Parts: sequence; C-alpha cells; structure tokens
Amino acid sequence: MAATTWFRRNQKKLLGILVVFLMVIWGIGPAAEYMVPKPAVGEILGERITQEQFTNTATRWASIFFRDSKENAAQLVWRQMALFRQAEKMGIFITKDELAQEIQNFFPVDPLAFADKDGYRRMLGSVFHLTEVQFEQTIKEYLLIRKLQYLLKSSIKITRDEALQRYIKENEKVKVKYAALEAKDFISHVETDEDEIKSFYTKYSERFPNAAEGTWGYKEPEKVKIEYIMARNDTVEQQINITDEEMHKYYEDKKELMFRKEAEDTSESKEKPEGKESDETSVSEFKPFDEVKGQIKNNLLLKERDAMVNKLIADADNDIYEDIDKEEFISFSKLAQKHGLSYVIPTNQNNGTNYFTKDELKEMIIDLPQFPQQVFDREINDPSPPLSSLEGRLIFRVIEKVDPHTPPYEEARDKAAGDLRYEKAFAETEKLAEKCLEIINQTSFEEGIKFIEEATGKIEIIETGYISRPGIISEDDDTEILEQERAKIAETVFGLKVGGSAIAVEDKGEKTCYIVTLVDRKKVDPKKFEEDKVSIMTQYLMEKQLAFFTEWESWISKKAQLGKSKG
Repeated sequence: MAATTWFRRNQKKLLGILVVFLMVIWGIGPAAEYMVPKPAVGEILGERITQEQFTNTATRWASIFFRDSKENAAQLVWRQMALFRQAEKMGIFITKDELAQEIQNFFPVDPLAFADKDGYRRMLGSVFHLTEVQFEQTIKEYLLIRKLQYLLKSSIKITRDEALQRYIKENEKVKVKYAALEAKDFISHVETDEDEIKSFYTKYSERFPNAAEGTWGYKEPEKVKIEYIMARNDTVEQQINITDEEMHKYYEDKKELMFRKEAEDTSESKEKPEGKESDETSVSEFKPFDEVKGQIKNNLLLKERDAMVNKLIADADNDIYEDIDKEEFISFSKLAQKHGLSYVIPTNQNNGTNYFTKDELKEMIIDLPQFPQQVFDREINDPSPPLSSLEGRLIFRVIEKVDPHTPPYEEARDKAAGDLRYEKAFAETEKLAEKCLEIINQTSFEEGIKFIEEATGKIEIIETGYISRPGIISEDDDTEILEQERAKIAETVFGLKVGGSAIAVEDKGEKTCYIVTLVDRKKVDPKKFEEDKVSIMTQYLMEKQLAFFTEWESWISKKAQLGKSKG
C-alpha cells in the first residue's frame, strides 16, 4: 500500500495526535522551540532557510508577482530569495525615497492617495491580502534584485574590436557545392550474418536507444499507464452566466482602484465652474461602465470559473479521501460521472498504446513541466493531489508500471539486424567519401563525384546560394538558409579556402556524408560596421549582458538548493 494512501486513511488519527502534541509543546512554553527545532527547507549561499522564512517570503511574493504564474511558485520564489540575499551580501541597500517612489509607480493613482494611511492599508489588504509591512518588504526585495541586475549588467563592456570581429563573423557568407551520400541508400550493398547480428545486439542490449543522438540500444525504458479526472475550464465556462447586476456591482466596488482615467483625461474636468457639484466631477474621473464592461465580464467569468473548477475537483478529492478511509476501490470513471468531470485514459500518439515513457509524458500536459516526474514518483493506485493546468484542474492515478527491460534476442533480432545493416552502410559511405576526397584533391570536384557514381549510380551535385554560419539568420534577400539537417555543411565550409574541399559527417538522425567544396566567399566591408557602429555595439552589449546574467543566475541557483541542507 502506498505511503501516501496510508497517511490519507489515518489522517484523522494523525490530526488528533498532532493536536495533543501541539498542546503539550505549547504548554512547555518558548523553550520548546529549542527542544524541537524547525527543520530547514534548504540553503542559500551557505545559510540555512527555515520553513517559516520561506513560507513568509513565498506568501508575499506569490500575492504580488506570481498570482497567475503557470510555473512552480515555490521554485520562482526560491530564485528571488537567492537573488535578493546575494544583493544584501554585496552591500546593496534601498533608500526610503527609492522605496516610496517604487510604491507610487506600482499604483497608477493620485500620489495624494498615499497620504491616507488607513485607505492605503485597506487597499493593500483588499488587493494583495498583505499588511503594509509585508507589502513594503516585498517591494524592497524586488528593488534589491533590480539594483543587483543593473550593477551586474553595467559591469559588462564590449570593445570596438570585439564587436567588429563578431560583426564580420555574423555577416560573412559563402557559396558551396556539395554531394550527399546517405547511409540508407547503401543498405542494399551490405551483408550481415547471424553471428554479427547477435554480437551487435549483445553490444547494445543494455543501452537505451536515442535516434536523435545516433546511438543504438535495445533496452526499453520504464513506462506507465495512467488515468485522470479533470474539471475542464472550457466546460465550466459554458455553465456560467454573468448578469448586468453583477457587473455593475463590480464596477462600483473596483472603480477607485481599477477604472480611473489617465491624468491627462481628467485634467480638464478638474477645472469646474463655480457652483458645480463635485459629485459630477468625480464621476467624470472614471472610465464609463460601457467602456470597461468587457473587461469586467472577463474578470468575473475567470473568478467564477476558477471557483467552480476548484469546488468540483475538491469535492472529488474529498470522495477519494472517504473511499481510502473505508479501504474501498476508487473508481475514477464513477467519480467523473458523479461530479461532471472529464475521465481520460490517455493514448500515446507515438505508438497508439496507453503506455508512456517519462519523455513522452512531457507532451501530455505541456504547461506542467514537473508532471512526468510526479507521475513516475507516484505509486500504483495512489491518487495524486489536485494539480492545476491551463486546461483545468486534475487528479491522476498510475494504473500500471512497466519496469525497464531488455527484450530477448528473439524479439529484438529483426530490429538489431536492420540497425546493423544501417551501421555498416554508413561505414561504406565514409570510405567512399574519403576516396572521393583524395581524387578531388588530385583533380577536381566533378571528377571525384564521377568516381563515386561508377559504384553507386547518378549522384546530384547541389550548388547553394550564399549561406551564413550556423545559427545566424541573415536579413539579406540573396542569402539561402540551410535546413537543420544540413548544418554540418555550414560548420565545415567556413574553415576552408576558396576551392578547398572536405567531408562533413552527420552521424545523428539520418546519417549522411557530405562532400563539400567552397566556391566563393563574400567578405564583409568594415565601412558598413563603422556606419552603424553605435547601434551594432549597443545590440551586442545587451546580448552579452543578458548571456552573462543568465550564466550568473545559473551559478547562483547552484548555491541555493531547495530541499537540501547540511544542517
């Protein structure tokens, strides 16, 4: 029986024990904190972070910055903690004036509104469910990160020579002639015997295959079969009707915060004639209801949809708890029927079965990157907690697991034989390409290709237009873009002199040998660089700063391990 299932079944007893335990601990007094120290949730820059510290930060940041985030909020908050703590260690600080200015920037309202402290605090409580201290602490941490990023980026420079070399590299173009020898075209030219096939199978029997990397293998990875129930957002939305009365109430409740006109729109209305009532002026300071009606309807729809979706999946989750408590079988299909949920046993689009590897699960719910790991960590027949996705909220269960295994030779024999023929065919293409290159170096490109054609038949010689280096997309109309599968050609020819030839080997995916020769090289005029030097260097500097900061953040993340502590 899964451990989590045991906890669910015994949750009432555990809660009772926990209450008694807490009463005893609280009765002991403050000394209990030393007797039962709170465990750390991880470390940042060598400092242990307690559960209380993390929860406090996560609550504040999630309320302001990550309310609608589809990423794992815990990981997002943890990254921010690492950054602002690093800023503090570096001696960066925020002044009162900087904090006040950022808070005013945060709310597009009249600055005089901040003079009403009670109103300001009510607004924070209504919008973010935070106190003034919590809100300002979070904005201060946010500013620390901003300052840190600015200081790091401003420390990165780029010289004229560095920029010029990159400009030349990115704008240099070449013309190429090539002929392709594809391994698949030589399969019929090779022979294999049973001993070779067995030997090939034995050599790769304990490896996992990876066609993209060009590696052979006959071991099949772990697979799972799952089912899930889902409260779908689109289905729930069809059941919701937002009335005009609800929209008008929302407008009146939120207009002070959300529907004020921009300052320039209200400047004229503030110059009212003598004797004119201020009520009429105040109305003119807000956007009319009809103008924001669509926004209001959408906000209410999303709020009601989320509430209904959460209730539907919570009701199903409660039934799961009750069935576990009774030690009864939990039927997901009946749960779906009872609560109006979708019930799915997903089909693998790659092979038509209901079994998935971890990589294949990535395509099932693309906005939940942690989903594959959660599935593989789950024990059989142990329902998951509710999860959120773009499609709705769901609960999944693993029905079956198939351990990694290598099928016996008899089952894998035909595949091994085909793989061996392909491997031997690729070796033949490499030998032919090497012989062809010898002849080209002695005579010409065309003569070398003719030699191959005597053994293989007609081979097409392709001449490209001007091409750029791999990964560089040119905006010039005369520049040809090579497909990804021909990237090896571009990687090879830029190192050649005009008239020089070489072999470009693609040993991943569709294995191919390209015989290439450099026809022409279009050099870069340095004067063009000088004409746009400022904008070019600005662009290169921004990219260099971004690359540096991304790498630096990666380094910081290694110093901040959530769930790991030496203490």
